[in-house]
Amino acid sequence: MKQKNNFLWQFPQIAIIVLLLFFTINTTQAQTTLPAEDIAEKALAATVYLEMKDTNGKTLGIGSGFFVKPNIIATNYHVIEGATKGTAKLVGKSTTYNIEGVTASDKDNDLALLKVTASGTKPLSLGDSDTVKIGATVYVAGNPKELKGTFSDGIISSRRNKDTKERLQMTASISPGSNGGPVLNKKGEVIGVSVFVHRSLDAQNLNFAIPSKYLKKLLAQSKSAKPFSQEKQSISAETYILWGNSKYETGNYVSAIGDYYKVIQLQPDDAEAYNNMGLAKFNLRKHFDAISDLDIAIELKPDYAIAYANRGAVKAELGQFAAAISDFDTAILFERELTSAYYNRGLMYALLEQFAAAISDFDTAIRLEPDFASAYLNRGVVKRKLGQHIAAISDYDIAIRLEPNAADAYLNRGAAKDGLGQHLAAIADYDTAIRLKPDYAKAYYNRGVSKVRSGKKLEARRDFQTVLQLAIKAGNESLKVSAEKALQRLSE
Repeated sequence: MKQKNNFLWQFPQIAIIVLLLFFTINTTQAQTTLPAEDIAEKALAATVYLEMKDTNGKTLGIGSGFFVKPNIIATNYHVIEGATKGTAKLVGKSTTYNIEGVTASDKDNDLALLKVTASGTKPLSLGDSDTVKIGATVYVAGNPKELKGTFSDGIISSRRNKDTKERLQMTASISPGSNGGPVLNKKGEVIGVSVFVHRSLDAQNLNFAIPSKYLKKLLAQSKSAKPFSQEKQSISAETYILWGNSKYETGNYVSAIGDYYKVIQLQPDDAEAYNNMGLAKFNLRKHFDAISDLDIAIELKPDYAIAYANRGAVKAELGQFAAAISDFDTAILFERELTSAYYNRGLMYALLEQFAAAISDFDTAIRLEPDFASAYLNRGVVKRKLGQHIAAISDYDIAIRLEPNAADAYLNRGAAKDGLGQHLAAIADYDTAIRLKPDYAKAYYNRGVSKVRSGKKLEARRDFQTVLQLAIKAGNESLKVSAEKALQRLSE
């Protein structure tokens, strides 16, 4: 989106929300439960990042795993399927373990046990998944690549049977690359193994765990390690799409496209593969190719709401606002609570200056996802354009509370305070925006304007000179002209 509109474009996926639940420990539980901080330390110390490769050294699967014995790691089967070698690495440690082989596997339940030569590891104990109740607090640990360990909490929201396989659904978020990591109870025991079961990149907050009882059975069957086959193995379409999703979510879009293409070779009518491939191409700025893939996804699955929403987002990037709104309308028709469709349609209405419609859509997005920071931020932008500066500041305050490092929220709050004549307070917000984003030309420019209004012309000159330098570096002719005019006015 063009920055001059001040609206912030968000990739068309729905923001994944982690529900942070406060819990209390009564006196009867004090001896069996652990503080969340202790559980996090224990879990992350046993959780590894896995990277599996083929005979040519090309990465096939990525994911997490965790020690269940001093030299045995548990993970998802789809992470290792088809691999001929692999490594396991603890975050914060220099040691990388070469995986010697598989001691047991359960393809139906997507579980595998891997042997490594390791010492000094502290394996996690397994709890009783059959006693886990809906509403129970759980924690998820993972070591996705470059994220250096993630830990989130939530609750068990339901027990489900997917294709006759029992799964625990939870609100705790599974970070990209964290599938195969441990899901723990308040005692620090593993009651499940995290797994992605959704094929489409719709980010519907569907996070699942394979009950630990299946892992216990697999451990009982564990034998001496069998090395990975050196021959080319058959890999299912389901595994390819899960590999592609993991790579996509870690930003490896080119490799993800390769996996989705293999899904289509195996299953030419796979709508989810076309949808996901379209999103990967969108992120690579291949907009027309992305639309072509999304067209096919919709042709294969005419009621595919998320594909309409994603195609609308691509059209919006191309400036085809009316066509984008039409796709968002269709997405909402098929799925009434699709947050991304409301949010992105709100952006379109705002850019078209249909402000009442924009606010209505942002309201709906916030109702559906109360922690949607970008929806608060852009609703605030619309309110400020309507001259509702106090209401806008209230929305910016919430956006900042939800995302304290969002430089755009500070910039816009500063602009609203300027609108109220609170120039010193505005300058403080611009200061924060610049601290968070040192090359933020718009923040320097706005701060310069506020300093002129506050009588600090010398300081304002320095800000406009910085804007000029940044504009020249970026090749932004419009911003360059604005900075030159501001400096000229100060010289008069």
